[in-house]
Amino acid sequence: MTFEPLTPQRRRAMTREHLLDAAEIVFTRSGFHGSSLDEVAATAGFTKGAVYSNFKSKDDLFLALLDDREERQAAAFQSELESGPRPQSEGLPRIKGLISEGWSGDWGILYLEFVLYAARNPEARSKLAASARKVHETVQRMLDREYARSGATPRLPTRDLTTIALALFNGLGIDHIVDPEAVTEETLDTTLAFMYSTIGPDADVSTMP
Repeated sequence: MTFEPLTPQRRRAMTREHLLDAAEIVFTRSGFHGSSLDEVAATAGFTKGAVYSNFKSKDDLFLALLDDREERQAAAFQSELESGPRPQSEGLPRIKGLISEGWSGDWGILYLEFVLYAARNPEARSKLAASARKVHETVQRMLDREYARSGATPRLPTRDLTTIALALFNGLGIDHIVDPEAVTEETLDTTLAFMYSTIGPDADVSTMP
């Protein structure tokens, strides 16, 4: 058995993680505007000073939570992609499950609330854009690795393919919030099949210019 000492660095990391867990509970329950750092601190069992020692503001706390969530989602997708080659009939349901999981709960509504807030707040918009660029870079790296793994050469820039893919699934996520019946399991099946056949490493590009 190994024992890891509770160093100041590890204690700080644990406090930060606990605060992020509390923030997710508070934000999804009360919304971004309806939440306060006092409420997050109380939920975590810390003082408000503990929050400010880790995050400069409510904006920074939300964005840290967003980054943490996106990193975990990216790791789940990467783990699926690195699990080895498998028939499309097996891979698509797993990917679809990860997408559906990302749409579950109230997170999508919370994210849209922050997007609208950031659109009128230049500093928040700049930070949100930086977070979005990081997601784009992560997804593009995944796509590049998939092309390299298969030995295929993309006929279109993977940067643009990544933008299209993210826009497509973000748009479907919004439609799912507004009208869940309009974006069904079959919709995701069709969308993923379309994506695989048009931009995936095994896509038939014979008709592309």
